[in-house]
Amino acid sequence: MRGYLHQRSELAEQRAALAELEDRRDALSRQLTALRRPEVLEARARELGLVLPGERTYLLRGLPEPGEEPTAVADEDDGGDGGLLGFIPNPF
Repeated sequence: MRGYLHQRSELAEQRAALAELEDRRDALSRQLTALRRPEVLEARARELGLVLPGERTYLLRGLPEPGEEPTAVADEDDGGDGGLLGFIPNPF
């Protein structure tokens, strides 16, 4: 009788593990299907920082992280080589 109860318990655990694996498989299948759509693939590539040939990339520094409050920045343009906003040459 003890062996039967142990096997039943083990079977329940295995079925639960199988259900989790099937859920994971289904989620990966949906993700793969979505990545076959060009607009989803492009959006994902851009999240990774990739650009199309011929596009220009711009790096913006000093921006607050999402959810972070922006802080006031003192005007540090002293006419040095950094220029206006640190990347546009000073026209004056």
